[in-house]
Amino acid sequence: MSKNLINFNRFVSFTTIEGPGNRFALWMQGCILNCKGCSNQEMIPLVNKNVMEVKELFKAILDAKIRFNIEGITILGGEPFIQPRALLELVQLCKAHNLTVIIFSGYVYEVLQKKYPVILEFVDILIDGPFLINKLDKKRRLIGSANQRVLKLSPVYADDNYFEQNIIEAEFTVKENSLIINGDGAHLVNDNIEEE
Repeated sequence: MSKNLINFNRFVSFTTIEGPGNRFALWMQGCILNCKGCSNQEMIPLVNKNVMEVKELFKAILDAKIRFNIEGITILGGEPFIQPRALLELVQLCKAHNLTVIIFSGYVYEVLQKKYPVILEFVDILIDGPFLINKLDKKRRLIGSANQRVLKLSPVYADDNYFEQNIIEAEFTVKENSLIINGDGAHLVNDNIEEE
């Protein structure tokens, strides 16, 4: 059986602001959508950043489950769906270990449903659609623009309004010799953006 490699930019083993509950957050490397004003510019280039077998990365997720009692993972980007084989293996492993899955994708659900229906079977929440800077959304938590939808694909978070809350927050993690900042970047964007 071939080994699936995953190319990611970084991860945070424990976060409370990338979705409901305690979570592991994984930022994938590479995106072909190039949304104007993307807040993760360093994750767009299609270059190898941190490459390893999915099963090796999943060891860090299991460690986070034990150490931080995470309830799931949030996968962001970059664009997660440009690595479909690795993404499928990762979400399958998560579900096999009773971890919830949230994915942010620049593709709309209808396209993903046609191309990757099996992956979506393992996803609890999908935030879909490209980031449109002229439709900046400052009313919902972590949602970049008004066109993006919060799609609850399983009943797990059916009654949870985490993303619908009007909360802006950031989290700082000290990791070895670096400082990692994650959270909502909408408040960092100039309010005087011209409509296109």
